[in-house]
Amino acid sequence: MELIDTPNPNAKKIITEAQEHDVREDLYNIEGVSSVFFGPNFITITKEENTEWGSINQDIINIFDRL
Repeated sequence: MELIDTPNPNAKKIITEAQEHDVREDLYNIEGVSSVFFGPNFITITKEENTEWGSINQDIINIFDRL
């Protein structure tokens, strides 16, 4: 699982076949995540502007590692 940079420095994309109901609540429970967008075979996670990616990356990765 890889967090892919997007043109928006506050958003990262994940290529995944995970279903929204499997990860939605866990992602929104991460302090610093402001929104989550589910598309076909990808998820875009947007963080709050004052949150550093380094402080939430591992929390995001852990969610997908459990799948």
